Amino acid sequence: MDDVKKARGGTLLWVAAYLTATFGAAALVKTGIITGWPGLILIFSTFLLLIPMVRSIERVREACGISSAAMRTYNRRMLIAAFTYVALLLGCVAVAAHLAPPAPFRVVLAILVSLPVLFMIRAMALLLKEERDEYLRMRVIEQNLIATGFLLAAATVYGFLTTFDLAPKLDSFLVVPVWAVGLGIGRAFQRDGSC
Repeated sequence: MDDVKKARGGTLLWVAAYLTATFGAAALVKTGIITGWPGLILIFSTFLLLIPMVRSIERVREACGISSAAMRTYNRRMLIAAFTYVALLLGCVAVAAHLAPPAPFRVVLAILVSLPVLFMIRAMALLLKEERDEYLRMRVIEQNLIATGFLLAAATVYGFLTTFDLAPKLDSFLVVPVWAVGLGIGRAFQRDGSC
């Protein structure tokens, strides 16, 4: 039990560090305190905190006895897709902003940035296929349902706020990060008797 508490404490620290760094860097760039390439590098570098954060989550899962090879493979796939997504997003946005390419080239950039998200969806499907333990597969399905419910609720409420001109319209690519927040909520509230 002490191992579980220690692992959970480490995970909370890494989650807090990741969120603080990511939102802090975004605020520095958005307010113009840091601009240009240094800002892009700062934002990208905050995503490096995903590595120790995911590893700490894996340690909690191991301490609780709910770890599997399929989940570790899934985590690696998602990390690769996430880093690729951030790199492509920052790079393609910079190219579009500074070079002002013609529309056909911007279509290619938009599709290019979307590809890592498609690989994330593929990783989710492969996890359900590769996870042999029925209990662990059920946990993943439950987390996905919580994430989907969170996204549907958030999109519905926010949609009506924009309908009544109470909130600004947001880009639809934000759906994936909102769903990922819901997945994190699902994982946070999913507990076993010992964990």
